[in-house]
Amino acid sequence: MIKPIVFATAIAVALTFPAAASEVHVTVTGIDDPGGQIGCALHDPTTEFPMGQNALRMVWAPPTGPTAVCVFKGISPGTYAVSIANDLNGNKRTDTNVIGIPTEEWGVSRNVRPTLRAPRFIEAAFELGQSPVAFTVEVD
Repeated sequence: MIKPIVFATAIAVALTFPAAASEVHVTVTGIDDPGGQIGCALHDPTTEFPMGQNALRMVWAPPTGPTAVCVFKGISPGTYAVSIANDLNGNKRTDTNVIGIPTEEWGVSRNVRPTLRAPRFIEAAFELGQSPVAFTVEVD
């Protein structure tokens, strides 16, 4: 009788703790104008990827020459995508021209660059498990 109670208690305790958090390390390369701040936005399928202001997390990193590094800590396992912008004028967003084309350097995870449209979440998505994930995004 005691064993089923101990087993049930162990399961209940395990279910009350969230999955272990991990980290996403993004190295940003190709920065032509290091005078801005590199904004890295972490998105999940529910956010407005790539340029929505409702990203799950936002990290700002100063460029060191043509590179910068953004680290997202404490991220639960799941499917994510990252969008990058070189914010040259300090307004904390990706500026665009009248037809919506970015006028500042930008990039997304998996280095997706479709012609004549913005990248879709599914094209830039990656899986985060228990172990940290590291990748490079080239901005242009």
